[in-house]
Amino acid sequence: MTQGTETPIESITLRGGAGALAGWEVNPSADTPNLGTVVLVPGFTGSKEDFEFMLPLLAAAGYRAVAYDQRGQWQSEGPDDISGYTMADFVGDLHGVVDQISPDAPVHLVGHSFGGYVSRVTVVETPARFRSFTLIASGPSSVEDIKFPPPQMVAQVVESAGPEFLWQQMSAAMDAAGQTPSPERGEFLHNRILRTKQANLLGILKCMEAPPLADPAVLRDAGVPLLVAYGDTNDLWDPEVHEKFARQLQARTAVYPGIGHVPNEDVPAQVTADLVSFWKELA
Repeated sequence: MTQGTETPIESITLRGGAGALAGWEVNPSADTPNLGTVVLVPGFTGSKEDFEFMLPLLAAAGYRAVAYDQRGQWQSEGPDDISGYTMADFVGDLHGVVDQISPDAPVHLVGHSFGGYVSRVTVVETPARFRSFTLIASGPSSVEDIKFPPPQMVAQVVESAGPEFLWQQMSAAMDAAGQTPSPERGEFLHNRILRTKQANLLGILKCMEAPPLADPAVLRDAGVPLLVAYGDTNDLWDPEVHEKFARQLQARTAVYPGIGHVPNEDVPAQVTADLVSFWKELA
């Protein structure tokens, strides 16, 4: 268990299709009305810790919230072979998580980056299970209109040089963008990527070789209310790409000036406020 502002974050274990999934959960206090359940899904090289600062704020606003490490990430179990990390595998885990934590009621879904890829496929498959869906810094594709090397090229580097080389590249990119983490945070990020299974990294990169949905209209037509949230500086996708994607989805937008790829970490209070405002409009 760790501490956010005032609300404790409880460690939980969820069942995944390839073993236990490590999760964090927060609940509103007894004197706060429970307004619903939120599931938050991290992206490539990420984990539940990407939402650490948001979780207590969500609970304070009246929401039960659960974040989890995807299979093979950080503290979650996962297979050692890349064949166990297809999009269908990640989507199946998310379906299972939703069923475990909220079997009788739809949830609000939030996906960051690759977590948004997994989430959008899940929403299309079972739209009735979701009250809303928010994409945080999660553009339409990893092969076009993105400031990221081709996934196949990154996979070749990971296969030949291992996760340590990937960490060195990520660390250099953060330094170049003026986003050098504190020594404590840097140590955590380093340890996390080394403890994430290499098969997870390679499997996600394989998933990234094609858009998660060929036509954005499929997600739009699922009928789930949508929010596209992104920073306008140093994200993997330019603001214009996010704006176009939001128009195609007929989604609301939330923009964070001067913020890059992790607004959930850089401006968690603002992201949480925008989520709560979005959800309250749907009530």
